[in-house]
Amino acid sequence: MRRLFAVGVSALVWAAAAAAAQPHQQVVLPGPVPYLTPNPPLIGTTALPQVYMTVRLHVASDQRVLVGVDGEGRPVQVSDRQRLIVRGKGDYQLAIGGPIRDVHPAAGTQSSPGLRTDQLLWAGFSPGRKVLAADVIVRTEVAAKYLPLRLRLKRDGGRAILTVANATQTPQRLYAGTVRLPELGRLLDETRRASLAGVRLTGTYATFIGSVRTNRLVTISAPLRVQGELRLPGQAPVRFDRILGDGRPESFQVSVRGSGTPAVHLEAKPAAVVRLLRPPGASSWAEAVRRRPLSPADLLERLMTTRMQLVRADQFQSFLSDPDADGKSRTVYEFRTVAVRPHPAATATHTGGGSDVLLIVLLVVGSLALAGGGLVAWAHS
Repeated sequence: MRRLFAVGVSALVWAAAAAAAQPHQQVVLPGPVPYLTPNPPLIGTTALPQVYMTVRLHVASDQRVLVGVDGEGRPVQVSDRQRLIVRGKGDYQLAIGGPIRDVHPAAGTQSSPGLRTDQLLWAGFSPGRKVLAADVIVRTEVAAKYLPLRLRLKRDGGRAILTVANATQTPQRLYAGTVRLPELGRLLDETRRASLAGVRLTGTYATFIGSVRTNRLVTISAPLRVQGELRLPGQAPVRFDRILGDGRPESFQVSVRGSGTPAVHLEAKPAAVVRLLRPPGASSWAEAVRRRPLSPADLLERLMTTRMQLVRADQFQSFLSDPDADGKSRTVYEFRTVAVRPHPAATATHTGGGSDVLLIVLLVVGSLALAGGGLVAWAHS
């Protein structure tokens, strides 16, 4: 027994020495930079002029994306009511890109927006707090590809059936390698706290011992909360409230019995990762890894995939970009059955809004001239 114990101790010492001898690499984990693809935020076809804000300014973005769908659930019109809250005192010149057809001042705005090809423009002065709100009409054929949901409406005998599917899936590669359990527990707890608090992930890294592999491909999606109703004329609506993703199914169906044309009205918004970040049999992941033997490979995969899901969800918080890279963004997507109508012709130029309008013209034209463009900011180029 003594000999066996000595052999075991020697093996442990050798394994520890071998691990210590291997190179250690600090690998950056997903978050906060949203490097998952494809977009959102949406992007346009023209280069944006230089964005300018004094260092004291911060901009938060609140958006409601309005999606009109036809009788089969296909998007036929998409617009985005974006409300920017500028905090701090100073000048600003902001540009937001996207497949933009037209813009109009929205209720509550304290300035008028400018329009250039695929660009929403703001410029002016904030006395401490300023509201910039615009109704942005985007090109449906482009924007529809980046909506978080796909809907399908159909009739089957005496029923109308609605299928709602998560459309945020994208393939990503995972890191694999050797990471110590205590560090994995700490990183999972940090990720869980950020998710439950509804805040953006902060940058962090994991220490890998030895080689790091990135050859495994997985599908990542943003968790979504979907609330709404399906109705038929003369019938009580069928209401629903579901979570898509986060370890749950990525689609669901609801149905209602009766005749007539079905109509749907729902809202979707990015949700927290809760289920996949719940520690097993403990109040924290740090405690869980102390209590029971857990697989380092499984925990590393869980850490990577949940952080990617949160980054993906963060992308869908900004259908149109927030001009402040550090600003807080929130987006709600509203889908509603509408009568199909042809799009009105886009208007390239808007005027009004007092001194801010003149300031937009001067600032944007000046920045474009400096860049060698020399283009007029208020017209499609």
